[in-house]
Amino acid sequence: MLAALLLLTVTVCVAVYWHDSPEPLRAQTPDVAEPVSRKPHVSEQRVSKPQLARSAQPPGPSPLPPSFSGTQVDGRLHADSAGNLIIDGDIRRVFDYFLASIGEESIDASVTRLRQYIRAQLPQPAAGRATQLLGQYLDYKRQLMVLENNHARQPDLDAMRARLQAVRLLRAGIFDDATHQAFFALEEVADSFTLERLAILHDQTLNATDQGAALDRLRSNLPPELQDTVALQMQTELREQTLALQASGGGSMDLRIMRQRLVGNAATARLEALDSERREWQSRITAYQEEKKRILSSRGLGEADKRAAIDRLAMQRFGESERLRLEAAERLLTTTNT
Repeated sequence: MLAALLLLTVTVCVAVYWHDSPEPLRAQTPDVAEPVSRKPHVSEQRVSKPQLARSAQPPGPSPLPPSFSGTQVDGRLHADSAGNLIIDGDIRRVFDYFLASIGEESIDASVTRLRQYIRAQLPQPAAGRATQLLGQYLDYKRQLMVLENNHARQPDLDAMRARLQAVRLLRAGIFDDATHQAFFALEEVADSFTLERLAILHDQTLNATDQGAALDRLRSNLPPELQDTVALQMQTELREQTLALQASGGGSMDLRIMRQRLVGNAATARLEALDSERREWQSRITAYQEEKKRILSSRGLGEADKRAAIDRLAMQRFGESERLRLEAAERLLTTTNT
């Protein structure tokens, strides 16, 4: 299981790095944002009167680089009926969409375009608040680069935990609680899940069944928004590890242990039930094919009688919906054998 641990370690590092990768801001780091303060005081965020209507139509954003052709802005910016910015995860997605152009163009150009987009999409005071958040977000990205340099990435659980805790503290120091939650809550839950999953896999005091039970409990606590994502990640890892196990000649017990450790006991039970169903189906297909060959080789039957006998055989052995699967299976066998 050392290979599996290393694979999962790489996975969590890649996942965490992808979430907060500061690469787009490394090319240049001019002071393109207005000075921002940490967690503005409530009194500083008050607006004397909501400005629902823009005094003049702001200019639209400049064209994006060619690589953005055929894409759409990821997320939308929303204001409430009073013109106040609605804080949600879409804001960060919009920021990241436009800032992804850094590298093809300067930071100045990317940030200017994003500010233009904000003014075109939102009334005041929402536009001002979104621009303020953009400045904080850019500040966060810059400080994240420093943090990355101070927390070298290592395949060690304690080092990973320390790094993620440092990132959380950085976010909490820059953003207010509502923005912190909207921008990063799901990401932080996913990161914690991945680290706890690694800890379970690496715990030498647990056998495969205990590890599977612990993983089941860990998965059950995930929010619904992450269930599908985690399941897809696990399926990918399981598929890769299953192929490696088969190539090394592992048996059914090895397969069960690997499944328990990678996806948990509940998923292992479902997979084993599915394996049993597949074996039973394949056995029925094989028996049908043998009987079909006997009918086709019979010298006492004409072609019409043979076809009728085969039809009766299919109706006797398979239900209506199963006969559709039977036809598909036979076509696949024919294709494979040609």
